[in-house]
Amino acid sequence: MAFADGIQEFIDRSNKVLYPDFYKLPVQQQRDLYLRLNDEFAFPETENVKVSSQVVQGPEVQVPVRIYTPIGSRRQGVVFYLRGGGFVLGSADSHHSAIADLCRQTGLTVVAPDFRLAPEHPFPAPLEDCYAALLALRNGELDIDTATDAVIIAGDSSGANMAVVVAMMVRDRQQPPLAGQALISPVLDFSRWRHGGDDAPLLSGGEMEFFTACYAPTTGQVRHAYVSPLISGSFHDLPPAYIMGASEDSLVQDAVRYSEHLQQQGIAVELTIEPGLVHAPLRARRLSRSMAQAWARYCDAVTRLARVPEEAY
Repeated sequence: MAFADGIQEFIDRSNKVLYPDFYKLPVQQQRDLYLRLNDEFAFPETENVKVSSQVVQGPEVQVPVRIYTPIGSRRQGVVFYLRGGGFVLGSADSHHSAIADLCRQTGLTVVAPDFRLAPEHPFPAPLEDCYAALLALRNGELDIDTATDAVIIAGDSSGANMAVVVAMMVRDRQQPPLAGQALISPVLDFSRWRHGGDDAPLLSGGEMEFFTACYAPTTGQVRHAYVSPLISGSFHDLPPAYIMGASEDSLVQDAVRYSEHLQQQGIAVELTIEPGLVHAPLRARRLSRSMAQAWARYCDAVTRLARVPEEAY
């Protein structure tokens, strides 16, 4: 296993905070440890980004939404970002620095819903929260100063799963199509993890088994198209995609298989498997030049999906 520069340090420091069998702890302790990664990999506050919050009405509860607005940018379009965390961990704060940096590097407004978490709220509750927030964005209910014609749906890990599924929901519920999907380390087949699976750096089979049981506890749910698209999903009429995978990630095959399905449907897709990187290494952007470059490629792809004209650069 050949890691890119800085990645071994990233693994060691991550494991120091969120040790490999953390998933055996009570859920609230897991969430507390996960947030401590922000302290271990602290980033300075991103300049030229305004951050605000709103609440939108979901089907069952109100959904908090965080809005990142680039100061001084003339680019039009919105990134709708769904964070990772196995459907169990994370909050609006856990991915704050990465999302703010995405806003700065793309020059696009980013909207990030703070959806409910499993196991308290399993499938489909988090999805419906995200879908409601997306509808609110497209219906003009959010206080943003940019056109919402071009919406890129994006996410990492379990958030990338929800990004794919929400794009499917948009199609199935006959809403206007999204402009693109930008995915990092998507997990798209949970049947692999019902009874454990292969370990990889920062993502063990036991961890994946735990997350699967929390989010989709029954076999029927695991095989549902909106949980495991690679098992029973249909891929026609989905938006063009940029997919970033990592060579040392046990989920890399999901990225490859999904890109193949999109290609078979004639959908434009760009798949990049970053060598020497591990699962969803967003917090390694300052430790690893390779990850910084991969992140820059991802941000560039988002602007392309938004069809940002050259004069807006």
